[in-house]
This record gives sequence, C-alpha cells and structure tokens, in this order.
Amino acid sequence: MLTDSAVSEFRNEAFTDFTRPENASAQQAALQDVGGRLGRKHPVVIGGNRIEGPMFASINPSHQDQVIGHFTQGTALQAGEAVGAAAKAFQSWQYAPVEERAGLLFTVAALMRRQRFELNAWMILEAGKSWAEADGDTAEAIDFCEFYAREALRYAAEQPTTKCPGEKNQLVYIPLGVIAVIPPWNFPCAILAGMAGAAIVTGNTVVV
Repeated sequence: MLTDSAVSEFRNEAFTDFTRPENASAQQAALQDVGGRLGRKHPVVIGGNRIEGPMFASINPSHQDQVIGHFTQGTALQAGEAVGAAAKAFQSWQYAPVEERAGLLFTVAALMRRQRFELNAWMILEAGKSWAEADGDTAEAIDFCEFYAREALRYAAEQPTTKCPGEKNQLVYIPLGVIAVIPPWNFPCAILAGMAGAAIVTGNTVVV
C-alpha cells in the first residue's frame, strides 16, 4: 500500500525544451499521429455507458476548415442522469482508502508524462496553443495530480487539535458527494485535472 513516507517531496514538472532536436521531432510525430485521428465522434459517457445524440463540431481555431472531432451535446435530462450515476458511485468511492485514491492520481500523472507529446498535440490543434503553451498546460496538469495526491495523504493523517482536559478531540476531513467541474477553454488539460483531481482524491465523485 502507498504510504506518506514512501512519497517523495513534490517538485514541479519541468517544461520540455523544444530547442533539443529529439523533443521537436517527438512533438512533430505526435502532431502527425493525432492529425490522423481527427473527425471522430465522441459520445456522452454516463455510468460507463456511451450515449450518442445531436452533435457539434470542435474546430481548430488556427485552421477553421479542420474539424477536431464531433461531440455529443448532452441534454438537461442526461445531466441529471450523470449526477445520479455519480451519486451512486460516491456510496463506495467515499470509503476507498486514501492510499488508493492518491495512488490513482500518481498513476494518472505517470500516464500523462508518458503521453505528454500526444496531449500537447491535441491542445495545439484544438485550442490553437503554441508548443510551449500546450506543454506548460500538460506540465501543470501533472503538477496538480502530484500535489493533490500528496495533500490528500497529509490531510488523511492525524490532524493537530486543541488539547482540553477530560476531552479527546479528533479532526477528520470527509468527502462531501458529487462535484460539478466546468473547466474553462484556456487551460483545457491543467484546470480540468486540478479541479477533478482534487475532488476525486478526497473521496468525491465528479460530473464534468
């Protein structure tokens, strides 16, 4: 099991140096790979079920004839169903050990490091970001996962309380339930990771 003592000190994720030919080549290859996967349909996902409906296109703001993908436009009814599914999942997730929850965020951070150039490529095409801006977005997303995982372990440990004669006081942080996450367009990876990661690692469930 993951323990607080086994976790290294938090350090910010370093930015990619694109003046190095190997990094520039890796980013260019990722752009070509992602470019071959554009235009696909992406359904709404509720409780593990993929649901298609009326769709809208996401367009590359730098090349407006390039469609990044087609996304299902969820309905008000589906929003309610998503909240219901998240509330059901909360009944078990709130009791997951903090080591499991923190371990999940550490795993996500590791996956993002491995797929860093791919994540960059999607943001370069869909948000019109420069290579450096997209890479900074991904690095910040990794930071959020790494930092909040460590914070969850810290908050789950014994907390200081005021000592009073004849009393045994204890401070415990508890999950609250379903959290709505509406990340803005300008940091599509980092702010999504930060908002959702903080909620999930503290035992809540999320509707995005």
